Amino acid sequence: MAEQIRQTAQEEELQAVNAQLHELVDVDRRVISRKQTIGYMLFDGSKGFNIDGHKDLFTDSILKISLKHQSVNNIIGGVWDIVDDFIVGFVIEKTRTRWGKFIPYIFLGGLPYGVIAALFWLLPLLFTGAAVNDFEHIGKFVVFVALNMLIELLGNFKSVAVGGYLSTITPYPSDRRRLLAVSSYFSIIYSRIPDLVVEFLLDFIKHGIVKTSLPSDEIIGRSLIIVGVITTMASGAIISWYTSIARERVHQKIEIPRIRDSLRIVFSHRPVLVYMLSNALGSFGTGLTTNDYYRQVLNFTTFETIAGIPSFFFQPTTFANYNKLASRFSTRSIYMIGQVFAKTFYIPVWAYGRFLKRKDGKYFFQRPEDKGSMILSLLSSPMLPVTAVWECLYAIFWGARSISISEISNECNDYLEWKCGCRNEATLSAASTLMCKIPARINNILQPKYKEWIGYDLTAYTEGREQPEPAQKWIFAMATIFPAIIVLTSVIPMFWFNIDKDTRDRMYRELNERRAATAERLKKEADEKTEAEI
Repeated sequence: MAEQIRQTAQEEELQAVNAQLHELVDVDRRVISRKQTIGYMLFDGSKGFNIDGHKDLFTDSILKISLKHQSVNNIIGGVWDIVDDFIVGFVIEKTRTRWGKFIPYIFLGGLPYGVIAALFWLLPLLFTGAAVNDFEHIGKFVVFVALNMLIELLGNFKSVAVGGYLSTITPYPSDRRRLLAVSSYFSIIYSRIPDLVVEFLLDFIKHGIVKTSLPSDEIIGRSLIIVGVITTMASGAIISWYTSIARERVHQKIEIPRIRDSLRIVFSHRPVLVYMLSNALGSFGTGLTTNDYYRQVLNFTTFETIAGIPSFFFQPTTFANYNKLASRFSTRSIYMIGQVFAKTFYIPVWAYGRFLKRKDGKYFFQRPEDKGSMILSLLSSPMLPVTAVWECLYAIFWGARSISISEISNECNDYLEWKCGCRNEATLSAASTLMCKIPARINNILQPKYKEWIGYDLTAYTEGREQPEPAQKWIFAMATIFPAIIVLTSVIPMFWFNIDKDTRDRMYRELNERRAATAERLKKEADEKTEAEI
């Protein structure tokens, strides 16, 4: 009888242990609290809470850095970018602190980064009069280069740390996907606020809605300075605040890894190499975007915003349903579909605008006829309906694209832990960033040359002139069909990305079992140490 009671007690204890282990390895647990979710939403949105998309306009037309000097700056910045990637990756990989491996460097990308970025926007006030209007002024150029190098260094610390931190914020992929879905959707609205303010300001100034005695280039410059400084400081403060509540839940080995071993691990696994190659191919480009087209050719900085109003109703689609998609398809499939459908519609947009003509003989893609009213002129553009359709299609796949980009990176980090028993987030980020930045930096060096070749007028927009017609055609092509071809090329390597759905699900089950066993072992060792001390 006593033996039966003892066996029953053992069975109950075993069931309790099994239930606890099942809870620990359950891949659908939630460990991120509501406060941390809200904090991460603000943090994620703050990374893009700036007007960096208007830096080219600021550099060309307000700072008036010559195209020759811009090429020199991009060469210096390209070399520095590659060097500091290795420095940043190695420093973070060797970091072990009471706050974690990544959180101290996220703080560095907060207020310290904000202060340096604010100085960049204040440059026209530091170099006034003849200096700021001189395209070849050396002093202005030297400070410009130095600030860009500091911004690049602190920005790299932040981006590498954020990439690694995201893969450690929770051990449960469904929990991470939920966080990414809600934060990414929130960021669409929150991080767009500064851009919207600048876009409407620029259009109101250009179309005479804002009445001022100042020249248009001066009022545009002041607007960019004010919004640039406010946004960089505000986003820096929020990012620094978030580090006080951030937690890393996937812990690193206490032993600091050797850099050579980390590089060998990163470059010897197929999914990681394929992911880096895809990123590298996707990094090619001309540097001219749809924003440049809307501003420089159509003369409407708010064109995309107005055309995108109907897309607002389609945006939540894949954000809200991403976990359902992930339960049925591999992250690779979602990523490839999201990339292709989000960008390749640029091809018919380009053909529509480039080959069809209006009654006045101008092509559809060119500036609409002046109707005496900003709204009427905008509505008269033949590009408005086709852009609205493109925005709706892009919005449908936006969630799938944005979340899967992060998840592919996270899966690579987890794959290395699964295969090698260690995590190399910083080295992976530095290596993949390097592979992306080589083509990206080549583009940056050539971008001013592209502008010279197509006859781009640096100050046409702020001084009220149209770009030359050949330049208009190339700006439109470089903003539409070129990115579509680049995206199609970049997804080709992903056919060899060998983490399918079954492999991914098995990887996370085994990882969580291993982590649960490690947690039990560490707890047991801690208890034994406590007992020994008593």
